[in-house]
Amino acid sequence: MKKVIASLDLSKLLGAVVVVIGASLFSAGSVQAQEVSGRMCAISGFLSFQAPLEKEDAWHEVYGEASISACVDENGPVDGAEAQVVISGGGIANCALQSFSLFQSVAWNYGGFDFVTLEPAVSERAPLGAYKGDVLIGEFINNQVITTLFNKEPVSTLSCLLGIEPLGTFSFSGVQIFVDKTSDSEF
Repeated sequence: MKKVIASLDLSKLLGAVVVVIGASLFSAGSVQAQEVSGRMCAISGFLSFQAPLEKEDAWHEVYGEASISACVDENGPVDGAEAQVVISGGGIANCALQSFSLFQSVAWNYGGFDFVTLEPAVSERAPLGAYKGDVLIGEFINNQVITTLFNKEPVSTLSCLLGIEPLGTFSFSGVQIFVDKTSDSEF
């Protein structure tokens, strides 16, 4: 595998990385540029696919677990706010793009709970790891959620795109933002 990766055309590698990261950053950056109330947290975990992702689109069931930590809101750090997250759902996906419909349950360490729906952040298809949604039930009800996840093992995505090895697990770290919809009607 080292020989294959070493012989890759650098422009193809950088092009794929820039597209995936650029679209993900756009979704998070649009929130940061506005004066809104809500909570932004670090999130880290994994998504596992019932059948590994390949270059071609196919239907995939998704299951994942994550932890939320290091939260801040408009007043600064939110001391002690941490959560355990369970994610499930399904949709059409390949190595880099997804149209998943996901459900996320968030159990906050201080007893709070949120049930969130997530979908692609940009139109009907988005990079793997770029999601938006709404809190249906819980502490942050009526909040919109923006999630940007970065693959901890980007070589696995590249290997999948090249047809070398399917992607069975997406290990990630990133940001999850809970935005109060009423604080900015244009959001």
